[in-house]
Amino acid sequence: MRFISLTEDAVLQVQTVEIPEEGLSVKVTDGSWFPDREVARRGGLEVEVSFTRRNERISVVGSIDLVMLLSCDRCLADFELPKHIDFQVVFDLSGADPALTAREYECDQSEMDVIFLEDPVIDLGAILSQQVIMEVPRKNLCQNDCQGFCPDCGVDLNKNKCSCEVGDADSPFSVLRQLTTKKN
Repeated sequence: MRFISLTEDAVLQVQTVEIPEEGLSVKVTDGSWFPDREVARRGGLEVEVSFTRRNERISVVGSIDLVMLLSCDRCLADFELPKHIDFQVVFDLSGADPALTAREYECDQSEMDVIFLEDPVIDLGAILSQQVIMEVPRKNLCQNDCQGFCPDCGVDLNKNKCSCEVGDADSPFSVLRQLTTKKN
């Protein structure tokens, strides 16, 4: 397997003809691909990617190590989330053949995760950016048992206790609780 390192001067597009039969391993030290508008991070990135080619299929397997900076959805505190992302993407070059694009092609079950390339170029920066964005959690919590803010007085319950009464008198469901207790 041939090894190369892509630095800040390198273009993060890999020509498919440059991938040898024995494969290609890439260490990316350039961070220009990172989706800074969508995800904040602290520190550097560690990215390793391997390309293997079998006929018209190219498999891209890699890993990304980074530390995401997020804001908690409950208490609004900023926190760091270390992430190790493993990924695999399969490309097919038959989409670049004009004779094949002119007719319909029916995919079987094994090809549902295959990306058909129109041009013989793999945009590594786009792949890496997509993998990071897909790993951003839907719910950002600084800790699993984050208490958030008191809905009455606004105190951060992770740091202080409030003097508000805990109860559900104002809850619209308190009427239902009264109905169930009367039957018992």
